[in-house]
Amino acid sequence: MIRSKRFRSTGRCAVGFVSAAAATILMVAPAGAVPAPGSGSGSPTAAPGPEVELNAYCDDHGGSAHLANGRTVYCTQVEGTDAYVWSYSRGPLNHDPNTRGYTCDDNGCHFPDGSAVPGYQRCGILCGEPPTSGDIQSGLADCFNAGTPFEECERRMR
Repeated sequence: MIRSKRFRSTGRCAVGFVSAAAATILMVAPAGAVPAPGSGSGSPTAAPGPEVELNAYCDDHGGSAHLANGRTVYCTQVEGTDAYVWSYSRGPLNHDPNTRGYTCDDNGCHFPDGSAVPGYQRCGILCGEPPTSGDIQSGLADCFNAGTPFEECERRMR
């Protein structure tokens, strides 16, 4: 369809007018009318389930809960056992984090005799310990410490 030159000019003018009107409305609207994304001003998201301790045994198989710091955890099975523990991961765990044979504190991880546990023998972030060298080198530690859910960090590492 061929339009006259007069109609084409009027059409462009109308589009320009509508665009200018929309821009003016956006500039005049109060800044606080809509919260900025990520500002925390929107409705808060409730943490899932009850508050629990990381690695504690659980009966809510496949259920979700949260830690005191707000992180989501899942009632996850320990492979080859009937045991379930609260974990950052939904997938089955290779070993029971409660039977590691060592303990960790602010000074590091130690065997009962007081000797240090080598990083390659530790569970790391998944068990609530300081990150292992593998956690650091893979970028898992930085991702997790930035507040990203553990499973999302694992996906990024693949």
